[in-house]
Amino acid sequence: MDLSKLIAVGLNEQQAEAYALLLEKGSASPAQAAAKLKLSRTNAYKVFDRLVEFQLASKKEEKKKIVYSPANPMAISSLVAEQRNLATQREEAANILIAELLAKYHSHTTQPDAKAVTGRTQVADAYRAQIRQKETIYFIRSRADIPVMGFDTMHEIRTTPARYGSKRFGINPDIATGTTPNPEPSERSNFTRTWVRQEDYTAPVEWSVSGSTLLIVVFEDEPHAITIDSPVVAEAFRQLWHIMDTCIRAMPYYKQLPRPVK
Repeated sequence: MDLSKLIAVGLNEQQAEAYALLLEKGSASPAQAAAKLKLSRTNAYKVFDRLVEFQLASKKEEKKKIVYSPANPMAISSLVAEQRNLATQREEAANILIAELLAKYHSHTTQPDAKAVTGRTQVADAYRAQIRQKETIYFIRSRADIPVMGFDTMHEIRTTPARYGSKRFGINPDIATGTTPNPEPSERSNFTRTWVRQEDYTAPVEWSVSGSTLLIVVFEDEPHAITIDSPVVAEAFRQLWHIMDTCIRAMPYYKQLPRPVK
């Protein structure tokens, strides 16, 4: 049996060896398994009892000896679900901790931290890192996003914040659709859109801010992302975003956006 597959679903090496032994032998006592697993009898008990907790083994007494037998491997699905839940809890705890640590870190320094990455996978991960902050996102969209990153990737990036309960405010080029979009999908996705004439913003660069992080994505054949972590820089961009938003909405032609296909 390939023990690496058992380890991949959440068992440690000793637990994987013990479960494989039970499947091979049908049953075993800790005394019988200790030498095979290179464990003391006490540790063999601990390993088998852990398998019982995972519902991968059963325990009974035969002729005054404790014997373990393998349980249905379908229990592995429950183990994987448990591991997934633990991972989610750890991620949520990490996000809370990071926010607290960043607040303390920035209280002692005003120097921005900058990080640059290249490649579609790395750029998508930069987006996801910003989204995991679970803060309101303000962004200026470029029409070059989907052609470079692909529809599926950008759809995930655009819709994931709503699942976290995060609001988004976007300045979007008025990509002509023939009809004015129904506002309800934006409301359901916590998204407020501001249109800008597509000829007024043609740069292949997206700007977005969340919490203390400003993310700049350059959509070239090989995309690049620059992440700047600085409360001062992030707040400066938020203020600029609101200025742009106010000016765009005040334009006499704004009520005609987005424009229909001619």
